[in-house]
Amino acid sequence: MSGEDFIKEGPVGTAHFPATNIIPPDAKKLSFSTKSFEFYFHKNNGKRTLYIYVTSYHPGILVAPLEKLAQFLHYLKIA
Repeated sequence: MSGEDFIKEGPVGTAHFPATNIIPPDAKKLSFSTKSFEFYFHKNNGKRTLYIYVTSYHPGILVAPLEKLAQFLHYLKIA
């Protein structure tokens, strides 16, 4: 795998106040994450939702290659 195949994040910003956690307690944590981002999937009444949790407040940029997003869309279809 080349470095372009990974989800990457930019440098940490200067903000200090993270948002309120609205992730449902029964959401499933997905296997990929970075040092500042975790991804959760929640399915309720046929509605599927992706949550991106910022573990250290980070107003920077997150890079997600289209191949990773395609894998995620495939996951959503079979979940």
